[in-house]
Amino acid sequence: MTRQEKEILDKINDATKDIEVPESLQPENIQKLLEKKKVKRWKRSYTYGLAAASVALVLLAGAVVHSLSGSENGLGIVTSGESARKNSKGEFRINTEIALAEDYDQVYEYLESYNTALREENGRYDAGFGDGAAWYGAVEKSSSTDSAASMESDRAMPGEGYSDTNVRTEGVGEADIVKTDGTYLYALKDNAMEIAIVDTRNEQMKIAGTIKARENTQISEFYVDGNQLFVLGNTYDVIIDTDETFYDTEKAYLDTYDISDVCNPKLKASLEQSGRYHSSRYVDGYLYIFSNFYAYTDGGKNDKVAYVPQVNGSFIADQDIYLPPAKAATQYLVVCSVKADDPGKIVDQKAVLSEFSECYVSGNNIYVYENTRSSVLARTVFENVNQTMIRRISYKDGVLTGEAQGKINGYLNDSFSIDEYNGNLRIVATIDGATETTNAVYVLNNKLEIIGQITDLAEGETIYSARFMGDTGYFVTFRQTDPLFSVDLSDPENPEIIGTLKIPGFSEYLHFYGDNLLLGIGMDADEESGTTNGMKISMFDISDPKDVKEIHKYTMKESYYSDVFYDYRAVLIDYNKNMIGFSAYGNQEMYYIFQYDKTNGFNLEMQEEVNGNSWMTARGIYINDRLYIIKGNAIESYQIGDYTKIDDLLI
Repeated sequence: MTRQEKEILDKINDATKDIEVPESLQPENIQKLLEKKKVKRWKRSYTYGLAAASVALVLLAGAVVHSLSGSENGLGIVTSGESARKNSKGEFRINTEIALAEDYDQVYEYLESYNTALREENGRYDAGFGDGAAWYGAVEKSSSTDSAASMESDRAMPGEGYSDTNVRTEGVGEADIVKTDGTYLYALKDNAMEIAIVDTRNEQMKIAGTIKARENTQISEFYVDGNQLFVLGNTYDVIIDTDETFYDTEKAYLDTYDISDVCNPKLKASLEQSGRYHSSRYVDGYLYIFSNFYAYTDGGKNDKVAYVPQVNGSFIADQDIYLPPAKAATQYLVVCSVKADDPGKIVDQKAVLSEFSECYVSGNNIYVYENTRSSVLARTVFENVNQTMIRRISYKDGVLTGEAQGKINGYLNDSFSIDEYNGNLRIVATIDGATETTNAVYVLNNKLEIIGQITDLAEGETIYSARFMGDTGYFVTFRQTDPLFSVDLSDPENPEIIGTLKIPGFSEYLHFYGDNLLLGIGMDADEESGTTNGMKISMFDISDPKDVKEIHKYTMKESYYSDVFYDYRAVLIDYNKNMIGFSAYGNQEMYYIFQYDKTNGFNLEMQEEVNGNSWMTARGIYINDRLYIIKGNAIESYQIGDYTKIDDLLI
């Protein structure tokens, strides 16, 4: 769970703690009502809004939280002898090796033992609300350009004057809702059913072609690589049984299009895997696709479709399923790899069984991390409601291999709080103790064993952002002021806090900007009360990590929020072009472009209202000397320099 989600849930709990649940809404009465409807199983699409989550919390709070004792860890959940144990002090410990499933029966046992316990503890009310996973694309410049040589001659080569998606890990490409190859803009329309291909070679933009989603599918995001465009999204199918039971199924899909003729894109290959599409990565000519598949066991062991994920219509082999360290799981993270030049064939596939999960992808490994803050597992097996389990899966040329597992105290703010370097994993985490919140730094080896740590940092504050570079890490905590910590990680077994800078406000996003500079995008705040005064951007001098200085800042008093705070792909940062761009919200959404000068600080180059009334986040992309602002179905172009408007287009 992220810090933002925690804050929302805390507010919900405070607001509802004194509310008495009506008799008609008691879990046992809801169960009776459902039974009258004859719904044997309803496979949801796993996407639940905050309102639904709030109702779930109100209904289940009293039924779940009080049950912290009893046999077998309080809920009938038992730890696996192969992967988990308790030491002489009664503390839960896990082996460093990830356990593989022996067969589907064992997988069913893990799922059903947990589901049974949940039903019993919740007054026989099924507590399966959503997939529980929060994935952040997940965003520096992608290096996935292996097929660039096959581009049309009128298309620019990568790096010759156009921007790419801002990525979490350099060299690890990420999909997005807008892409360019230097000649054409590719933009997902607001209906999420079409991708418009826009010709930008003249001042007046025009639509050159369109890619339409197949029937019963919806597009989430896509990649463009040479003459291929990879569409990622979800398929939907509703099946009505003879007794009027209905099944709402969902699968993630990859559709590959040949765009050598942009006016006539052709579908060349399709793949599907169980669960809802959530993220992907593109590395060295291979696509890695992630989906969340929520498992149901109410149909029994023979109903494998309900609890075993499939890829292209075939069940994932039992030996390709990684088990959690305890018999507690509700869903899978399904991971499949595909070679870009043979997109109709699966190279490898794995399924990670878990209760909740998020992930971070380095240049060599996939780290699946699962915070136990709000789970039943936390209140039983772990005996600590604030721990994070981590599993490492290596990837190379499409081959996926489970390598290690471990755990730490605390929860991660986002994927920037975890970073791999020289075979070690560095993590900054927030720990909610019984009486006070603190923070910690951990270093784990390749077996995910803790080899170095710093604890009890910034009491009463929580981590808002983090960034690692080489042997140094930087992270921001906040309560009234913004302490920017720098930590020396050159000796992994003895990490050391070497600098602390306290300034008003906080940075939600950090980005290295050339040599020895760190850019922060966040909020200004009153030093006494912590009340925010609008957005701010800061530049920190990190030439001496022991003495970090905020050398310049720019306060945007009319703006109070930015999509960059939760989606790093929404920022356009190019050091060589000296361009920092993002949209922000005040009375209306505005797009800003800043330049930075080491002597004079930030200079506001552009401030223009974002047109386009869309649920989609705005994107800024440049091609040569033009900037394009894309919001839903509206595209506007500007001349870089004086930023005069050139053209606009509805797609």
